[in-house]
Amino acid sequence: MTQYNGNEGKRNVKKKSNVYLKMFLSYVCIFAIPLIISMGLYSYTLGVIRRQSEKMNQDLLQMVRSELDQELDTTNKTANRMALSSKVQIAASVNGEFRPRDQMNLYNIYDECDRVNLSEEFIEDIFIVFNNSQKIISTRGNVSTSLFYEMYMKSSQFSEKQFMDYMNSYHYKDILPVHKDDGENVFLYTTSVMNSDIHDHTATICLEINYKAIQKRLAGMKWSDQMEVVLLTESGEVISSGTEDSYYKALSYSMLGDGSMEMTDESGETYMVSAIPSQMTNWKYASMMPVRAMEEEAARAQKVMFAGLFLCILTGLAASHYITNRNYNPIRLLLENFKSHEAVEIGEGENEYQWLNNQMDEFFKRHVDAERLLKKNQKTLKNYYLYQLLMNDTDSRPVEQYGLRMNSGFHVVMLLIPGSRSAETENEEHYIEENALQKFAVMNVFEEMCLEYFNVDMVELGERVAAIISVPDTSRENLDTLKGLAEKLQQMADESFGFSCVILCGSICTEREGIHTSYQQAAKLEEYVHLLDANLLFYDEVKDIQPRYDYPIEVEQKIINAIKIGDSRQAGKVMEEVFEKNLQGNVTSNVYRCLIYGMIGTLLEGASQGGYKDVAGEITFPDGNSARQTIGETKALFQQNLNEICEKVSEIQKAVSQDQTLSKKIQEYIQENYRDPDLNISIASQHFGMTPSYLSSIYKKQTGGSLLEYINTVRINHAEEFLNQGYAVVEVAQMAGFRDSGTFIRVFKKKKGITPGQLKKK
Repeated sequence: MTQYNGNEGKRNVKKKSNVYLKMFLSYVCIFAIPLIISMGLYSYTLGVIRRQSEKMNQDLLQMVRSELDQELDTTNKTANRMALSSKVQIAASVNGEFRPRDQMNLYNIYDECDRVNLSEEFIEDIFIVFNNSQKIISTRGNVSTSLFYEMYMKSSQFSEKQFMDYMNSYHYKDILPVHKDDGENVFLYTTSVMNSDIHDHTATICLEINYKAIQKRLAGMKWSDQMEVVLLTESGEVISSGTEDSYYKALSYSMLGDGSMEMTDESGETYMVSAIPSQMTNWKYASMMPVRAMEEEAARAQKVMFAGLFLCILTGLAASHYITNRNYNPIRLLLENFKSHEAVEIGEGENEYQWLNNQMDEFFKRHVDAERLLKKNQKTLKNYYLYQLLMNDTDSRPVEQYGLRMNSGFHVVMLLIPGSRSAETENEEHYIEENALQKFAVMNVFEEMCLEYFNVDMVELGERVAAIISVPDTSRENLDTLKGLAEKLQQMADESFGFSCVILCGSICTEREGIHTSYQQAAKLEEYVHLLDANLLFYDEVKDIQPRYDYPIEVEQKIINAIKIGDSRQAGKVMEEVFEKNLQGNVTSNVYRCLIYGMIGTLLEGASQGGYKDVAGEITFPDGNSARQTIGETKALFQQNLNEICEKVSEIQKAVSQDQTLSKKIQEYIQENYRDPDLNISIASQHFGMTPSYLSSIYKKQTGGSLLEYINTVRINHAEEFLNQGYAVVEVAQMAGFRDSGTFIRVFKKKKGITPGQLKKK
């Protein structure tokens, strides 16, 4: 019998060894087959990635060419429009210095250049060189060619003489790269006026295209940080979307064709290079992508394949384990046990192991669900009870049934506000998850620290956490201990978790009824966080702050007087004194709001008296409804508003002053020429180089009266003087500029109420 059992045991061991040997061979096969397949897929993936990258680079260059060529086409149209302008051609025909009658035409050219420059983002500046007069009109002003070169075009690349020789030559859609001495690089897009003779160039239109504008377009089209997009000109200029040390410097204009190629630089790095020519100029656009980056993409795909291989291995091992253990006797015992307790029979043809697994899953699921539900209900009841205490619901039920630690008659509430929600938070779901993690960290860390000294119960309140702390008494020592714990928590949150935490603490109150009072005090402190620029506040430290508001009307009038004359320095000085007087030390939120509203009213009134009526709709003022800004930020924003208002008031007053000067000149001209019977609005407008309607509108806008009425008034006033000197009515009519005595008598009676003859009789 013993011999038989020994032989049986050997057979079982051998049988078991055979099973594990088969499992090992299956494992090797499962491992080898996916490995071979993954190597083939890696090679195929690398080829696909390279082909797709090449196609994407070509598509990218098509987009680059389309956008930049379109900008060049717009630039060309702008240059042609300016070259065909009648105002430009009239100015170009002037030989020597511009005369006074040409000034209005020059102003119109400047205005047209300024509008073009503002409407075309690609064009940084536009200027016109008048070779006959050696003058340049640009958006920067009307200056001589020499001064313009020294101020805006000085370059070691070419001298002033070379610059003028280039401008005096004939151009049509020429592009010249210029590297200025101030470090700015531009392209000059030049075109001669269309009616000029090819041997006599009277004017040249120049548009400046900044390198940075092109770099910005190139950088905005890259689909990978590892690639480089460049622009190459026939003259050797290279503009890139990257830095000065980028690998694009290995490129040259002559080596690029229309298509793709591989290139190796001096360090041995290989790149995939694609190029395409411009359809507008002799430029070429190219892209460079390291082959290494493509191989990295394929390597990542290979890692995914190896991960899949590892999962296959685990699956095979689990399957082998399942088959091996299926026939073990302990499984039969478990089956009988579950059958007897659950009173469930295995169906015909049903897998016994799967049935047993399902029964165990169902059993543990019921057990775990019951435990989870019990804990969840207990936690929910606890949080609800704490919430009611904070919201002034004095529940008389014992706290022990909720698992709370309130074993003292003195309590203090601390609000813990983790992180801060910024205006750039776009993903709401991401913010909720991040806030939940921050609250979890704050609750656990603070509870662990606080339990060394006091009992504490914590509850979530939306995006923040409330801690109800039981303290032995109302002594200051307890608040000092809490302050030290709060500072330690803030330091740990910043250094270990990477987020800030605002902590607000109410005062120590008695009994459970005082928890609501302490919570209200802590919540009120939130409006002082930005006002006092502090992230740790105790109610006892700010409750005694007294309101103080000192902004007398005479000080306000000083600011208004300075604003209405555009004096931002004086207004800013007085405004700073008001801020310093009212916002020194601790200040209540009500004083802060009152000062904001008062200062806003002062700025509005000063702007209105200075002629700036649309200030409320064009300038954004600080918000006085909340103290969400520090005092320094508020003062800076008010100073910015003040500067903008004073600048606008100065512009308005300057424009009014210029127009009043013109009206005065018109009146002087009429006083000098009133004897001329041909003097009228048309003759006056010709003298000043304006249309009659425009001259009349300017005069009426500034004086409030009619220009024709003023001419007649001047003539009648002088006629009255002549009549008093004894001249006859007919003589006076001629002397005062009237063609006949009848017209003179009619106008005189309308103005004076009597005829000239009646005046002589008197």
